[in-house]
Amino acid sequence: MAKPVAAALAILMTGFVLAGAPAAAQDRTIFDDVKLEVLPETHGVDPYPNELILVRIRGTYRPKIKIQHLLQPSLTDFGWMHLTKDKAFETTFGGFSANGYERVIAVFAEKSGPLTIGSFTHKLSVVDGVGSRELEVKSAPVTINIAKWTGAGGPSDPNVWWLPASEVRVTDEWASDPNHVPRGETTRRTVTIEAVGVTAEQLPPPPVMRSPGVISFRGPTERDTKITENGPIARAVYRWDMRPTTAAPAIVEPVQIPWFDTVSRTMRTATIPAQRMAWAAAASSAAAAAEPERPAMAATLAAGVIAFIAGAALLLAGGSRRSLWAGLPPRALWKLKAAARRADAAETRAAISELARAEPERSAAWSGRSDVRAAIAELDRHLYDNKAAPPPDLRRLARTVVAARRSAAAGREAARSGLAPLDGPMPAKGQTRSVFARMASTLQGPGPANTR
Repeated sequence: MAKPVAAALAILMTGFVLAGAPAAAQDRTIFDDVKLEVLPETHGVDPYPNELILVRIRGTYRPKIKIQHLLQPSLTDFGWMHLTKDKAFETTFGGFSANGYERVIAVFAEKSGPLTIGSFTHKLSVVDGVGSRELEVKSAPVTINIAKWTGAGGPSDPNVWWLPASEVRVTDEWASDPNHVPRGETTRRTVTIEAVGVTAEQLPPPPVMRSPGVISFRGPTERDTKITENGPIARAVYRWDMRPTTAAPAIVEPVQIPWFDTVSRTMRTATIPAQRMAWAAAASSAAAAAEPERPAMAATLAAGVIAFIAGAALLLAGGSRRSLWAGLPPRALWKLKAAARRADAAETRAAISELARAEPERSAAWSGRSDVRAAIAELDRHLYDNKAAPPPDLRRLARTVVAARRSAAAGREAARSGLAPLDGPMPAKGQTRSVFARMASTLQGPGPANTR
């Protein structure tokens, strides 16, 4: 009787062992044959705020995966973006073949201090020796220490644009030769900035392209971000329509763009280069002036004689005759009237400046008048204001300047006539002719000898 009871007990214990075997196998599969980890790439340094950090979420699984879904935690204090597609690959796990899975995201810390990336959850439907099951694999939380910038020019400095990148490239292009810009026309300048490791929103705004003697109108701006497996690459295209405003060549000043090199961990500077701008007419005039002049000897002599006689006549005429020379309008006055008729605002402004330089004493009187100052200020607002003030009436402006110049000339002539008695008596008409006779005989040389 004892033997049958012992046998029955042995069979019952064997059943319990076999019944427990599948549960033990499932436990090993869940805890020993799957793994999910989060690997931030900081390269051994503490990154600064807004600096790119690549984060790899990598899973290794021995069971065969039918369906998978990766749940991402709320990345508090981080900006982030998904890079490329998730990758599946073959690998080994504990000496056995296994399935690998990887997702790469880019994160950008929004502040300094220790910041934690929470647990990712990988929901799986797997098939192995114990059948088909649903699994949830979680990664451990990861803390990243974000460094605090010390000194000026960092992420918290409101006066400097913070640009952390591994590389910055600047390209400068002009639609036409800036050294030969036709008068009154513009040429387009296009500056392209590319930065590796940032998004397009992290690139700086278009710089102010303003220099003495140059006017610029900002054009459309383009921004885009290219996504790669190593992080984003940002590109911004800035445009300006530019033209010189003076007859003399002008220099567009260089623009400095500071940026933080995330590879060398130092501040660097990218430069939009300086550029010379000039009117095409000004350039050709300078070239013509550089050509050696070879006038004929006879023409030179004739011009010199005429100039000498005219100067002597004016000196001898004295008093009111001086107004004959003063009344001759300078070339800039003709330029002013012609530019106003053509409605060329830039040429009108250049002619006013040239007129002031040609007559410094007279211009000091007419340029200070309130109506002249108001007219020139209205023209300058149209030329240099970014809001593009409407063009003024250039013909009315030219008439205002001409009338003010004439009034200033009349005042100077009245003051000069009051001092006329101090110049002495005018030479008699016969004396004047005798002077010219002596000048003519001097210029003609000695006559034939008297043979009588």
